[in-house]
Amino acid sequence: MIVRVFFHHGISSTYLANSGIPFFTQSITYQFYLLIPILVIEAYIHRKILKLGIGRSLSIALSTNIFSTLLGGTFFVLLSSSYCCLSYSFPLLPLELMVTLVPMFLMSVLLEAALGHLALKQVDRSQILPSFVRANIFSYIMLETLAIAQLIKGYIEGRG
Repeated sequence: MIVRVFFHHGISSTYLANSGIPFFTQSITYQFYLLIPILVIEAYIHRKILKLGIGRSLSIALSTNIFSTLLGGTFFVLLSSSYCCLSYSFPLLPLELMVTLVPMFLMSVLLEAALGHLALKQVDRSQILPSFVRANIFSYIMLETLAIAQLIKGYIEGRG
């Protein structure tokens, strides 16, 4: 009896352990594929606005995105552990991704601009925030488009 209760508790707690992870992780593969065009677009925007060289703008785009992804991802995983029990049914996955991207956009802009202020001492300080806002707008439009495409695809496949 004790083994049975422990085993049952172990299985149900395994399911609950994943319930706090944001649903956007369902599309992590697609987000990874989007990383290359996102980095290219952000580097181009930084190059134009901040007047950086190609190598420097690529390194800024890569380093700030890695930084904001790691820090922001950790924050959202910790924050999302407070809500659980939302259904993993079809319409909620892409809808949750679309909603989650809004605060992630704001956090990315703040984290990346802060890192940009530290790393770009030779650049006009007044241009750093606008560059990161514009770069992230394009990045998050691509991610929102992915979520919308998943929603449409699900309805076409008859899941909704």
